[in-house]
Amino acid sequence: MTDMVNLIELTPGTKLSLTNGLVAEVVDNPRDGMWVIVRYLDSSVDESRSGEEDMVFAQDIAEILDE
Repeated sequence: MTDMVNLIELTPGTKLSLTNGLVAEVVDNPRDGMWVIVRYLDSSVDESRSGEEDMVFAQDIAEILDE
């Protein structure tokens, strides 16, 4: 099992690679350690999601691309 990302410290603008293959940018963080709100950036996997905002849980994050 891989380690989950500590969501409490993620700030808006941080780019994430998600387990579903999409790339997203943090737009808001309630700092509860369970989820963040992101905007999908990468449309190569699913063009319909590009620009959409969504809640992403810690287990859905594959890696932090930049901080």
